[in-house]
Amino acid sequence: MNISKVVTIFSLTLLFSCGEAPKKEIQESNSYPSIEGFWERKGTVQFVNGKPVDTLFYGIDEDGMKNIKVYSNNNVFWINNYSDKNNPWPGGMGGYGKFEINSDTLTEYMSHGSGTFGAQMHYLKDSLNTDSVKFPFAYILSENSYIQLGGAVPDVDQNISYGEYYEKLPSLRKSKLDGVWKRAYEISYINGVAIDTTSVPLDAILDVKVIKDGYVLVQVDQTNLIKDPTKREYGGGGAFGQIDYEQKNNMSGNMSEFFEFNGGQWPPVDNKPRDAQTAHYASVSFYDDDMYIQITKDTLDRVNSQAGRGVVYKRVE
Repeated sequence: MNISKVVTIFSLTLLFSCGEAPKKEIQESNSYPSIEGFWERKGTVQFVNGKPVDTLFYGIDEDGMKNIKVYSNNNVFWINNYSDKNNPWPGGMGGYGKFEINSDTLTEYMSHGSGTFGAQMHYLKDSLNTDSVKFPFAYILSENSYIQLGGAVPDVDQNISYGEYYEKLPSLRKSKLDGVWKRAYEISYINGVAIDTTSVPLDAILDVKVIKDGYVLVQVDQTNLIKDPTKREYGGGGAFGQIDYEQKNNMSGNMSEFFEFNGGQWPPVDNKPRDAQTAHYASVSFYDDDMYIQITKDTLDRVNSQAGRGVVYKRVE
């Protein structure tokens, strides 16, 4: 085992063994670490008899895997770049839902998703006749890392369990676009003139995105629109990357989205962070603090750029 694993396991042992009492003390003093923000999964921790014994790190033991999760205002998003060749959609998968957290349990109520997870959510919601599926986890939370326990079936004979290990992404910047948004309308423009407005059928498509701390994550669930699960489009879509917003005045500005990898039906990409050649550029105009329109611009003369596509987003409470 290399030294990085030894250090990590030692740190996790301290967190785990001191987890219960310090949590209550910290919570009572109103200095309990916040789970709000973007998190990057770094690997998997193996526990035996309640103690961490090994860590499998992404990029070392699982080459190329990327997994991002974000918690924001009771909303939870996640996405990975794992491509399952047995499915008709080429990209990874992701999810969207609500969450609540108390001193010992992190509960996610997942309702939508992209790729394989989106298909699973659609099947489970139909089978259980529910709007969301409950996922309760034990967790270990510190200021800059957390472990989510319950992601694998324990081995009863050996008392083995596994936890997903995440580290918080640093806050890059704040902007007026920060928040959770849902697509409400599409407006097509030609030469700057609106020619058509289309409302989004909310019972058929859920297109949501979260912007926070200079990052953006998108999830598009189309499982109620595309009825055939063998179709590529059934996988919906998802993406993660960084975002810039250059504010011109209180009601308008320019947005640049630098997506690094995709999910669902969207073709897999592995872009470098902040790659200007693959970025999505759009002008932004706010109707009010809770609604804005973004209109795609094409400054690079790219094929299929969707220039002139206007999308109206409403803030999600």
